[in-house]
Amino acid sequence: MTIALVAHYIGPKMGIGVYIDRLVPPLVKQLEARGIDVKIISSPNAFENTPALQNHHSIVEILPALDASPLKRYGWMCTKFAPYCRERNIDQVMWLSNPIVLPWHPPSIAVIHDVNEWKAKDKYGSRLKTSLRSLIYLDASIQFARQIILVSKATEADLLHFRPEPELWKKVRTIPNGVDSPLAGLVPAEINAPKAPFLLSVGRIDPIGKRLPEAVELVRALREASGKPWELHLAGGMNASTQQAGEQFLESVKSIPWVHCRGYMSDPELAAWYIHSTAVVFLSEHEGFGSPVAEAASFDRRVIVSKMNQASRESGGDSVIAIDPDYPTEAAKIVLNELSEKRSQVYKNTYTYADAAVHYTDEISGLSFILA
Repeated sequence: MTIALVAHYIGPKMGIGVYIDRLVPPLVKQLEARGIDVKIISSPNAFENTPALQNHHSIVEILPALDASPLKRYGWMCTKFAPYCRERNIDQVMWLSNPIVLPWHPPSIAVIHDVNEWKAKDKYGSRLKTSLRSLIYLDASIQFARQIILVSKATEADLLHFRPEPELWKKVRTIPNGVDSPLAGLVPAEINAPKAPFLLSVGRIDPIGKRLPEAVELVRALREASGKPWELHLAGGMNASTQQAGEQFLESVKSIPWVHCRGYMSDPELAAWYIHSTAVVFLSEHEGFGSPVAEAASFDRRVIVSKMNQASRESGGDSVIAIDPDYPTEAAKIVLNELSEKRSQVYKNTYTYADAAVHYTDEISGLSFILA
């Protein structure tokens, strides 16, 4: 039996890229140990930006169609993906991100990270674009995938809210992402760290999705409440879907002297910024997973999250400071109080991506048994 792991994303290695980078090595190891042949189908962009894919280059096949425009990508998947799989003797497919599952494809497992298309109707520029994404990535997966993997209890709760049908839930399994981070084991780069206290925001420069304006207002409130020159430092890049909004946001804050955009960083640079940060801020409310939350915890940094985001609380354990981003003055008081307290117990990550890979392999093996 041969399974193809489809690993692709657009733009720099942010949330999905980190997930693929962390999951692929232990997943390939587990599958091969059970005698399952593995191929990885990747896009040019994902291969270029993901070390784990480069390290497994002998089993990776680059599929340019995965980096094509949405219409061309979907057209290729509709007409050519099934013959492509037959030519390569692929019996089963697992979509690790952005699944495109159709009834004439090989039996498929779709991994769903979030249901943002249902929660925020205009998230991807317009209601029409968001609805089309919903049909392609979510609705089709729910209809045609043999199995569905959700990456957090938060995503499970969201899916149950929008799609409570009992028949669907017979094929759903929740396998949380690992909360271990290899960044903590790196030798950090030398950086010119700020001398003032600062919050570090890590991830896509997406002002609406990541609630970056609210992060700015939180830092403003921290400055007023503490009398200290708090700063906000933004680490991350942009992708096509949020580039216009991201550029507009950066233009709007460029005159604020205590807001700094550091851009996309290497892992050693990012490790250094985590180490020097006073706390990490991650206010997104519609994320199926939040790698920066687990990364912050692995450096024993406190991480400020929206109390409405269950996934962030899952990832961060007792490192989390939960606030309501809509009330920055009250939030600043909570943050200052939490940061002033000495914690007797250091947060330790125990559930790893290697653990998750075992559960993924169980699901693949189970489906293989059913198909046999």
